[in-house]
Amino acid sequence: MAQKFRALLDLCKRRGFLYQSAEIYGGLRGAYDYGPLGVELKKNIQQSWWRHHVYYRDDVVGLDTSIITPHPVLKASGHVDEFSDLLVDCMLTKERFRPDKAPELHITDSKVLVQAPDKSTAKLWQQHITEQLAPGIKTILDGKKIWLPLISFTSPSHGQPGSIVFAMNNNDTTSPLSLPYHGYVEPDSLSPFLTPSRPFNLMFKTFLDPIDPVERIIQTTQQHNNDNSQQTVREAVDQVLRPSTVYLRPETAQGVFINFEQVTRTMKLKPPFGIAQVGKSFRNEIRLEHGIFRTPEFEQMELEYFVSPWTASHWFNYWRKLRYDWWLTHACHPEDFRQRDHEKDEMAHYATGCTDVEFKYPWGWGEIEGVAHRGDYDLTQHMKNTGANFEVTTTAEDLPQEEEEEALDKNKNKKYVPHVIESSCGLNRAMLAYLCDAFHQVPDPDNDKLPPRNIMKLHPQLAPIKCAVMPLTGKPEFLPIVQKVAQSIRQRGWNTMVESQKLKIGKRYYRHDEIGTPWCVTVDYQSLEDDTVTIRDRDSGEQRRLPWKDVSRYMEQHLY
Repeated sequence: MAQKFRALLDLCKRRGFLYQSAEIYGGLRGAYDYGPLGVELKKNIQQSWWRHHVYYRDDVVGLDTSIITPHPVLKASGHVDEFSDLLVDCMLTKERFRPDKAPELHITDSKVLVQAPDKSTAKLWQQHITEQLAPGIKTILDGKKIWLPLISFTSPSHGQPGSIVFAMNNNDTTSPLSLPYHGYVEPDSLSPFLTPSRPFNLMFKTFLDPIDPVERIIQTTQQHNNDNSQQTVREAVDQVLRPSTVYLRPETAQGVFINFEQVTRTMKLKPPFGIAQVGKSFRNEIRLEHGIFRTPEFEQMELEYFVSPWTASHWFNYWRKLRYDWWLTHACHPEDFRQRDHEKDEMAHYATGCTDVEFKYPWGWGEIEGVAHRGDYDLTQHMKNTGANFEVTTTAEDLPQEEEEEALDKNKNKKYVPHVIESSCGLNRAMLAYLCDAFHQVPDPDNDKLPPRNIMKLHPQLAPIKCAVMPLTGKPEFLPIVQKVAQSIRQRGWNTMVESQKLKIGKRYYRHDEIGTPWCVTVDYQSLEDDTVTIRDRDSGEQRRLPWKDVSRYMEQHLY
């Protein structure tokens, strides 16, 4: 599976789906640019999501809010104080990671394994361990592996750390070396030489100020030292910079919540209704991994659906099903998508329910969307901190089912703060999931010694290029019909490519199979006689003859 994923990433770079950002300058870790095909695939996923959740409904409107977010907004929402992960550093590899995503210690024959990427690194690590991290410890070097013999081991229990007691070179058992064990090791090397965990805020902070904040920091520090203030230097600096402190938003949701009153007033809306938004968010992730699966800059497709408290459970189940069905609509392998309900200890303190949609990536199941019942926490917090009034009065539309008429009678003319059902999915992760889902490697039927052929079986609605129009040869007499066919398809708003490279027609077909083009249209000598063309299906390889004027109609029948 790892080999197949590497082949997919190679295809994405080679054919123009993804590029390493600033590659000519050495690249930027965790940052990617979307090439000509990648940007089309991403837009197509976004457009499908927007069609289903805004255009196909009467109760959802769109919004596009600012990326730069003032400090008070994220202070009220809890992000300033609580939006953090625990952070651990490995003293051997210098890698930084989240302990909740790290593997447990694995013991083989009373020995702990440390795995280096190569033999030379293993020698350097062995020296670093025996000279600095654990002087006198017994080590066994075996190629890329470093084995550390144990005397004893205990697991963490009731919030208390366990211990790893290592054997010493001099076989001294009276003063062995002991390390605390908190239930995890560094994910790549499996090293147990770790720092204590500490909170790490995930937000990118910046300053909206004509004066360089560094100058303010210098001035405040000098003044603090002269005044002998009771404040720490950090507290004094934070106080001075607070008025100009802003953040790159860590999620799009807060922009929706603070615009709740304006949207309801201008659009004359009352619950149940939703506000949809697609946009970039930023998180200073501790560990960047698996290409675009986890990056500091990403795009979210979020829907905040506002409902009355007594119908929240109904709407939560409604959106759980609707969102899961959307993922399956475009899937080649529905069995690789699943729903997983959160345990109570996984949910935020204000949430009463949360369900993830997960995809089976080559490295395992990974979250691609969360559907959460957030209660009235968000609106209530912003009301408390601003004095705004987000209360609404009960209406008949609050109740989607006849059996809830009794609840309406009980709550008639009652004012309440709406509860929120949130659907939040990562557009980047959706793109990666659908690429993995669509990527097929097919053996050559005529020669099993040749490498397998790549076919990207993307759903036609998601495919970056809907159709490639190909003249059989480069002779100029084919061009008028080629342009007519291409223009008739483009008029429908479908991305179309004229593929006139000097390659055999079969190789041109294979090139478009690799990038997911559903149909290829060939203009040949018969086309000059009767205005018919050949249209080829990507997945089946079947070809059929039809008038060129019918190509767009044929595509429409199979596209939706």
